[in-house]
Amino acid sequence: MYDSHLSGKLDALSLFCKKLGWSDLAGQIQELIPLQVNAPEALTRIQDFVLPEIRHLLEHASVDDQPDPNETFWQLLHPRIVALARPRFEQGLYGDAVESCFKEVNSAVKLIYRDATGREADGAGLMNSAFSANDPVIRLTDLNSQSERDEQQGYMHIYAGAMTGIRNPKAHANINPDSRKTLHLVALASLLMHRLDERI
Repeated sequence: MYDSHLSGKLDALSLFCKKLGWSDLAGQIQELIPLQVNAPEALTRIQDFVLPEIRHLLEHASVDDQPDPNETFWQLLHPRIVALARPRFEQGLYGDAVESCFKEVNSAVKLIYRDATGREADGAGLMNSAFSANDPVIRLTDLNSQSERDEQQGYMHIYAGAMTGIRNPKAHANINPDSRKTLHLVALASLLMHRLDERI
């Protein structure tokens, strides 16, 4: 548990260094992860090398002038996803960022489905019913060709799989993705929200 907590802190410190353009230092911090019951050695290296190096670099850096390397990424995402994920991501709360995004996808689909059918559903079952290729409540294509029906069914599986494989494990277990995986998962949630906006 201690190693897991410290790994999260190191990942956040690495992200901070990357934001300031200190890629070499960020890489050296990442090399310490996972700790694998090696916390004392990692703490010694942080105290003897990493922190003095950061202090030295900060003395010669204008922190306020550094651009956010993820700014372009956030500009591409669905605004509802950005509002939920970005503040959590920037605080290093990666698991919470992912969970909040996929809960938002579920809530958005649930609202449309309930308004159209009067029925309550949730999670993968909701997605299978809402996006069914045979009789969808939420149509993503005209369903006039096999290709369009395949696309509808494919997205049904993606929505349902996201609920089963991403939202539920995060909600029910101690899963803490690193910063890179978090950005990938947040981008997927954004895609699902955009496709929902594009429904027919």
